[in-house]
Amino acid sequence: MEARAVAQPHGPTTPSAGFDAVILAGGRGSRLGGVSKGELEVGGRRLVDIAVVAAEDAGARRIIVVGQVAVDPPAVVVREEPPFGGPAAGLATALASVESPRLLLLACDLPRAAELVALLVGHLESPPAELREPDDTPGPDGAVIVDAGGRVQWLAGLYRAEAVKHALESFQGPGVHGLPLRRILEHLELARVLDETGATADIDTPEQLEAARVLAASSSPIQPTDQPTTRKEPSAMTEKPKHLPPEALDEWLAEAKRLLELDDDLDIAAVLDVAKDVAHNVARPAAPLTTFALGVALGRRSSTADSPEVFARLAELVTARALAWDHTA
Repeated sequence: MEARAVAQPHGPTTPSAGFDAVILAGGRGSRLGGVSKGELEVGGRRLVDIAVVAAEDAGARRIIVVGQVAVDPPAVVVREEPPFGGPAAGLATALASVESPRLLLLACDLPRAAELVALLVGHLESPPAELREPDDTPGPDGAVIVDAGGRVQWLAGLYRAEAVKHALESFQGPGVHGLPLRRILEHLELARVLDETGATADIDTPEQLEAARVLAASSSPIQPTDQPTTRKEPSAMTEKPKHLPPEALDEWLAEAKRLLELDDDLDIAAVLDVAKDVAHNVARPAAPLTTFALGVALGRRSSTADSPEVFARLAELVTARALAWDHTA
């Protein structure tokens, strides 16, 4: 049975067994234009610093950050080899530096990391009786956050270090480079702690970054007007994207067809549907890449006479694959 979320404790709370923290900050940030996630700022703080402070405040004995990012001592930085091996490879590298019985694992792109750490630590310290189900006890291998949609957030967990080491050892032969973290941790006996407030919202896209910044600004004290403010140059990958109204799409498409010397009628709705399904189920940057690939395939496989039928078949094929896409950590 899923554990209920517990109230955030006031001040640092450390599980009696003690824990070290591993913060994964080694991703490419490909959906953010190649910018290291850890270096992005939300509420005036780098994301990696938000995670480090959350672990420090909760009482972590050691903090190991995996990735190409600078942090202040006593936190230390390690790097998997070869780099960009994914979260499982990063965790395997960091384990060599873990000394405590428990391991707090966090992604670096969680602006509300402190809330998640409080949920995990509070649960393992034993939830208050009034919030406990009859069988709501900490799992022998730790606890992991589950979001409101029922998805397990493996990169927000407090695990028994020895159990994680044993789980990784079973993959020593094939290795863990590029292996989904779920494959490593899904067999552990874990209590599942429900995040009821949306604190698991991470940052994978420019839109999510903008939303996190807006939320942080709305919850921060208003700066006095006599204090100077600085404005960063806008970035195409981090600023809120510009949206055209429906009538402007037709006007722009007509201009694009003129420039490209195209006479074919394009099924705008079908193209947008493909882009929407790919963006939602795969990744936003995959949408324009996919529609471009569709155009190339259509040009190679069809004539003017049969292009609508060929496009419909290709679009159906791509949409079905996008809806079935499952590329999780």
